[in-house]
Amino acid sequence: MPSECLENIIKYPRAILRLLFVILNNIYCIPTYLIWIFLLLPLRKLHPDTFYWIEGKLFHWLIANVVMWGYSAGYDIVEVGDDITPALDQRTLVLVNHQSTADVPMLMSTFNTKQEVLPNIMWIMDKVFMYTNFGIVSLIHQDFFIGSGPRQRELALVQLRSHIEKAYIPRKREWMVLFPEGGFLRKRREASQRYAQRNNLPMLRYVTLPRIGAMKTIIDQLGTGQEIENNPTQSTTPPQSMKNINKLIDEEGDEFYIDNEYTNQKTPPDTPLKNAYNAANHNNNDKSNRQTQRIIDDDENLKEKISENEVSSRKSLKYIIDITVAYPDAKALDLGDIVFGLRKSASTHMLYRMYRCSEVPREEEPLTKWLYDRFVEKEELLENFYNTGSFAYPSEVQPTVVSQDLLRFFLIHLFFITSSYLHFQMLSMLYTTIFPLNGGT
Repeated sequence: MPSECLENIIKYPRAILRLLFVILNNIYCIPTYLIWIFLLLPLRKLHPDTFYWIEGKLFHWLIANVVMWGYSAGYDIVEVGDDITPALDQRTLVLVNHQSTADVPMLMSTFNTKQEVLPNIMWIMDKVFMYTNFGIVSLIHQDFFIGSGPRQRELALVQLRSHIEKAYIPRKREWMVLFPEGGFLRKRREASQRYAQRNNLPMLRYVTLPRIGAMKTIIDQLGTGQEIENNPTQSTTPPQSMKNINKLIDEEGDEFYIDNEYTNQKTPPDTPLKNAYNAANHNNNDKSNRQTQRIIDDDENLKEKISENEVSSRKSLKYIIDITVAYPDAKALDLGDIVFGLRKSASTHMLYRMYRCSEVPREEEPLTKWLYDRFVEKEELLENFYNTGSFAYPSEVQPTVVSQDLLRFFLIHLFFITSSYLHFQMLSMLYTTIFPLNGGT
C-alpha cells in the first residue's frame, strides 16, 4: 500500500519530466541529423552507396532514441514464433496488424536489436505522419506516405510502384513494413464488422479485413525472381479448391474481399471499383514492363539474353514476415503512454510467422485469399492469446524478452549531444563571419 501511494504521488511529476526530456531529445537529435545530412550531400554525388550507408546509420541511431522512450517506461517486447534470422539481410516484406500509434515505436524497439534492419528499412505509413516532428526524417530516409480514401488510394499505388523503383531499390533497402488493414483497429473495426454482418463473413474483433492493393503492387514490382529462376516449373495458378474472391466497396469507401469459403451467398458480380482497379493494375503492369525494357535497353548485348524474370531476380523479395502484435489485456498502448509513461509496465507480445515468397501466390485473387486467411488466423491467435496468455502457435523461438543495450543508448546520446554542440559552434562562427560585430564605436 505505501509503495502504491508513493507511485501515485510521483507518477505525474515523472510524466512531466519525461515530456520535457522527449522535447529536449527531439531538439538536439533531429536538427543534428538534418545538419549531418546537409553536410554530407557532396558525398551523395561522389559515392552514393557510402552516403546512403551513413544516412542509414544516422537514421538507426535516431530511432534508438525513440526506442529508449518506451524502454525506460517499462514497456518490454516479447518475441515468439518462427526464427526470422534468415530474413535479416534479405529483401523482406513485413505485414503487421495495426492497432494504435504505439505500433511503430514498438516495432522500432524489436528491430533496434537486429543488426542492419533499421538502416535498410522502408516504412509505408499514413500521410498524416508526414506532418509530425519525425516527418522530415522519414522524407529524407525515403519512407513512403500513403493517402487515405479510395480515390487517393489508386493514385498512391502508382506512386508506390514508382517509389520502389526510384528510392527503395537504388538505396539497396532490404525490409519494407506494411499495415494491410489501412488504418487503426478502432477506426476500421466497426465498418469491417458491419460489412461482415451484411455478407455473412467472419466477425473480426481484434483485426479488420485487409486491403490487397499495396501488397500486390510491392510483389508485382519486386517479384520473386530468384524462386522462379530456381524452380521454373512452379506455378502460381491456384488449386481447384481455391474459391473466387471479389473486391467490393461499402458506402464509406472501404474495400473488402469476399470469399465463398466463408459465405453461402453467390459471388457478387463485378463492381465499378473492381473494374477500375483492374484497369489501374493493367496500366501499372504496362509501366512495369516499360521499366523492365529500359533496364534491358541499357545494354544492347543483353537484349536477347536476359528475360524479365532474370531482371526482376536482381531485386526480388525473398521472405514475407507476418507479425501479430498483442498488447496486454487487449488494450493497445499509444504514443501518449510511451511519452508520459503513465500506464503500468507491460509486455507487448509479437508473434512472427515467416514465409518464403515462393509460397505466396502472385495473381490477385489467390493473393487476396492468402492475405485474407492470414488475418482470419490472426483473429484466432489473438483471441487465444487474450483468453489464455498464449498464441498456441508451434514456435521455433520460445518467448524471449527483447533486451536493449543501455551502454549503446548512452553512446548514441553522447554522439547527438556532442554533434549538436559542434554544429552550434560552427553555425555561430558562420554567423559572425557573415554578420561581423561592429566594435569600439
